[in-house]
Amino acid sequence: MKKVFAAVFFMAASFVIHAQSMESISQIVESPAINYGQAAYLALAYSGGIDEGATESEALYEAVKKNWIKNGASDVGQIRLGELCALYAKAAGIKGGLFCRLTKNSARYSFKEFKALGLLDKAADPSMTVSGQNALSLFNSCIQAAEGSK
Repeated sequence: MKKVFAAVFFMAASFVIHAQSMESISQIVESPAINYGQAAYLALAYSGGIDEGATESEALYEAVKKNWIKNGASDVGQIRLGELCALYAKAAGIKGGLFCRLTKNSARYSFKEFKALGLLDKAADPSMTVSGQNALSLFNSCIQAAEGSK
């Protein structure tokens, strides 16, 4: 009886975690401008750095701890495209060109690398804010590029 109860409990818990993950992704997609916490959640959930049930604040804390995002970033502050490219490059393990490797995927050179890979539009600017839908699209393109290069 205890084994059946434990199995049902863990199944129910996994559904709750999955639902929270889908709710987080839905909030990200609907966001007019993605923030640091949302970006960190996407990157760390993919790389296995956090559980899918983690909050955006927890994700941001882990991203800062890994030096993927600058210290002092607020989980509600809007992330710029250059910083988003750097975060995604680190999460996906994109090495990039010489200057990307020398600067450990700085925002400037990660942005240039993403442009060179064709992941960004020619009119893209590293200081622009990014909608949630565009951030998720860029993330998916980044993951495909990273998996294609392996």
